[in-house]
Amino acid sequence: MTNDTTHTVPKWIIIYLWVTFIITLGASLSGYFMPEGLLGTWEALKAPGALSLAGPLGLFVSRNMATAVVTLYGLIKKNASMIKIILILRIVSDGLDTVNNLIAGNMPVAIMGAVMCAIEIFAFTRIKN
Repeated sequence: MTNDTTHTVPKWIIIYLWVTFIITLGASLSGYFMPEGLLGTWEALKAPGALSLAGPLGLFVSRNMATAVVTLYGLIKKNASMIKIILILRIVSDGLDTVNNLIAGNMPVAIMGAVMCAIEIFAFTRIKN
């Protein structure tokens, strides 16, 4: 196993993961510090406890922060196997986001999740180790 990703992981995958890291970190920090700004159009926003960290918001923030930390660690380690683990995490997460949003009727988010999931599955198949 090598620590050099330049021979085993295409550069576009590294760039994609850096972009998703920034988006994921930003979403989790926004959810924590400015939830009404991030979720201003969320239909359930007016429900009691909607912005409680003990509820759905807390799960959203926790999952996104954990994903961001794991992604950053893998990108710093520059290890092809770790990059594959990050992609598995993202495939499961984005796949479940797609299904959940399809069920909820939120098509824009479902489509975004499906596109990201497809990119991640394709990226996973392109890593050689």
